[in-house]
Amino acid sequence: MMTDSITYDQAAEAYDRLAPFYDSFTAGYAYDPWVAAIHLRVRALGAIGTRALDLACGTGTSTEQLIRRGYDVLGCDISDRMIEQAKRKFAEYAHAFHVADMRELPDLGEFDLILCLDDAINYLLSEEELAATFSGVARLLAPGGVFAFDVNSLLTYRTAFADVAVKEDDGVLLAWLGETAASFEAGTIGTARVEIFSERPDGLWERSSMRHVQRHHKQEILTAALAAAGLRCAAILGQHPGARLEADVDECRHIKAVYFAQHELGGRRG
Repeated sequence: MMTDSITYDQAAEAYDRLAPFYDSFTAGYAYDPWVAAIHLRVRALGAIGTRALDLACGTGTSTEQLIRRGYDVLGCDISDRMIEQAKRKFAEYAHAFHVADMRELPDLGEFDLILCLDDAINYLLSEEELAATFSGVARLLAPGGVFAFDVNSLLTYRTAFADVAVKEDDGVLLAWLGETAASFEAGTIGTARVEIFSERPDGLWERSSMRHVQRHHKQEILTAALAAAGLRCAAILGQHPGARLEADVDECRHIKAVYFAQHELGGRRG
């Protein structure tokens, strides 16, 4: 098993526990403008096909946004329960959702767009895991296609991963308990604990606890891992809250960096 892979497997367990409450937890996320902005950049890079793979698709919210924009989409996630939620939410497209580990991607076909949102790449803690994931993506990416993904910035680890936030929905209370410091350094590990209290049908309350462990990935590490997989970094954009993207990413000003990669010289890695 690859270095640190047990922690990534623990992330899958954490999302299994979070699955029934994930949509409450992410209510208000700007998926519509986010996917719209990425779609425009993908088209600007010359990718005109409509076959898409949504890696770490969660409950399918980003998958739905791709479908609305005319893509024929497959969604996959390492969490069984997240996929169950996606199939339940989008019964018409239930056939499009699969359980898969992005470090060991099966032969799902060839895609013009491979999308990986919501800092899923940050759960890959080692360069070996990055290499395995990017190699699998390169194998599935069509000539001229685009691989688009986001990673959390230093700003996010120094704020959101250091803060305490509480969110309440109908019968659910979610608490995010950040465990990093404002002095968080580039390339290191950030952690946060999530506590969920949910009301049962009998009126009693049930508690679920999980820890999220991520690595901040330096730009040079990501671009080198892409290059080793035969992919060139075509663009890196900075993201503000509300999914507003702009050039010249600044990790102390943007909450995320969004990467766009393509095969070297439009070819395909064998």
